[in-house]
Amino acid sequence: MVLLFKTLESTAIPQLLEVFNSAFSDYAIPMKLDESFFCRKLFTEGVSLSHSAGVFDGDKLVAFIFHGMDEFNGSKNVFNAATGVIPSHRGQRLVEQMYNYMLPVLHKEGYNHHQLEVLEGNDKAERAYEKVGFRRTRYVIGYDGVVEAVPFSGFEIREVAYIDWKYIQTFWDIEPAWQNHIPTIQRAMDRQKVIAAFADDQMVGYLVYDTFNGRTKQFAVKQDFRRKGIGHALMATASNALGKVALINYDDNDKGAKSFFNALGLKPNYRLIEMVYIYS
Repeated sequence: MVLLFKTLESTAIPQLLEVFNSAFSDYAIPMKLDESFFCRKLFTEGVSLSHSAGVFDGDKLVAFIFHGMDEFNGSKNVFNAATGVIPSHRGQRLVEQMYNYMLPVLHKEGYNHHQLEVLEGNDKAERAYEKVGFRRTRYVIGYDGVVEAVPFSGFEIREVAYIDWKYIQTFWDIEPAWQNHIPTIQRAMDRQKVIAAFADDQMVGYLVYDTFNGRTKQFAVKQDFRRKGIGHALMATASNALGKVALINYDDNDKGAKSFFNALGLKPNYRLIEMVYIYS
């Protein structure tokens, strides 16, 4: 069997989707996407098929790495938006070989920061990435639950059409994961809703959620205004609109946020290991 490694810009979306669904059909968190959701994923995560790798057995795609590309704060970054190998072709070190094929190309174009996430407990995948040169950086966690509204005063909550991204970064204690970062949100701003807390006409907290899938992408309260009920009010507003709050890939190092989520009744539902490629 002779396998061919090449980029994916000439591969049709239906074929990519078929292989994606096949590769993730027996995953620990099974996924089956329709074409609309799949195309949205590729778009919002900045996937460049000309920078993504595929393995072909004859004309059949059997493995892939989808790479999202971004430039943020002067750094050219690559994110592994998805890696998959169909069941019949596993055990051949195809992930390692795809990286060996693509990394020199990306490095030549100045993409020197490579990041991915792997589900905790998927030791086989983690070992494969370690062989390539990826190392653990942090854990990111998903939370969900219903947040009940409580009375508040001293601020108001309202939807806003504009957000000053540079200003709200001063609220952050942690760096958002790729799927929640500013460039990812901006690519799909047409489906994002921003609710914000104002005290004396100053924005002191905000929450961004995706109306397409209901996921909360970013949430923060200005440091001097914490413990005043603002975070609870923002979460309750989102919970009321969506039926529940669903946070994805929140930094596990943020101990204050973990305590806050626990107090609201939000429960962790998965944990991922974030890994970064280290050039030797």
